[in-house]
Amino acid sequence: MTMRVTSTRSARRSMRPVCESLEKRTVAAAGTHTVLGQIAGQVIDQSSGAGLRHVEIDLTNTGGRTVQRTFTNNQGLYLFNVTQHGGYVVHEHAPRGFVQISPSFTNAAPTGSYATGAGNSSWNYANANTNPANGQVGPAGWANIAPAGFESFESPINLHGPTVDLGRVLSVNYAPAVPSKAINNSHQIQVQLAPGSGDTITAGGTTYSLAQFHYHGPAENTVNHHAYSIEEHFVNLSVSGGEAVIAVYFKVGAHNSALDPILAAATAGLTTPNSTTTIPTPIDFAGLLPKNTRGWFYQGSLTTPPLSQPVDWFVYATPITLDRSQLNTYQSVALASGFYPNARPVQPIDGRTLNQIDAQINFTNQTFVAANFALAR
Repeated sequence: MTMRVTSTRSARRSMRPVCESLEKRTVAAAGTHTVLGQIAGQVIDQSSGAGLRHVEIDLTNTGGRTVQRTFTNNQGLYLFNVTQHGGYVVHEHAPRGFVQISPSFTNAAPTGSYATGAGNSSWNYANANTNPANGQVGPAGWANIAPAGFESFESPINLHGPTVDLGRVLSVNYAPAVPSKAINNSHQIQVQLAPGSGDTITAGGTTYSLAQFHYHGPAENTVNHHAYSIEEHFVNLSVSGGEAVIAVYFKVGAHNSALDPILAAATAGLTTPNSTTTIPTPIDFAGLLPKNTRGWFYQGSLTTPPLSQPVDWFVYATPITLDRSQLNTYQSVALASGFYPNARPVQPIDGRTLNQIDAQINFTNQTFVAANFALAR
């Protein structure tokens, strides 16, 4: 998982390094290019507050290439001179015996908004149009109505490589609950929970409440470039507005009784855009989550306009099942509403490393950015 750092947020960081007497060594020096600004930070021992010396720090660009490498000085400080705008990832290599505890999962509200005059009716999944003046725009033109889409570190992405036990970083506390309502918002089938329902998750010491869950068919986050039949997103919000999404894959197999009340409501009352209905029976969340908790986590964005970021993503690797009839029912409702398929194309990784906490920086003319790390034994 990653920490998003921008020039406006750097003032909120508690560790503000003094960039003096840095012993910087790089694998790719700035050369004669004009220095546009600096990315700097400090690595400290959490128990003592002292800086940690000789910790390797890498600066990676959006292509996944390490463009500079340095080591912290005696005060734990490091510094990179930056010669190009764009997205960067700062990664520290924890010395033997230490683990990284900060930064952790974001608790900041994601930022992003529609362009003037644009809104929920300005986009769809089908159009090739990219010019808002010519009507609804398809995925290739979403950034023209939702400028956050022009930034690095968007979602969904292609997942690959080793998984981790998400149970080590994520606690899911969902109990059966009757939804407040179910809606067809013209882009997806969404089930909403009443505030205070008690269904929560905990990540990085922060509690998030389940606000809603919805469906994409086919899946948005691919696995080794394979898209499952459906991807279910549980959207959780913290008190401060931070957003964490749990993603679950569905594949065709055994019948899933936990889906029945959702599909029944969709068939009866959600076959037209902007329709609303109720689900009178409690949702069996245990039937909508895999028992195997291995998967991936990363930081990205919303997958629909306004494409706001940062959003913490937790994606379970093991799919659960639905039978062919249930898949056909979902597809029929989505087709009737004009949003099948409703999956945003995968976005570039932009140098992100899965299951790893880094500093992500969209760099534009900053003179100083604090990207700090705290380690503990």
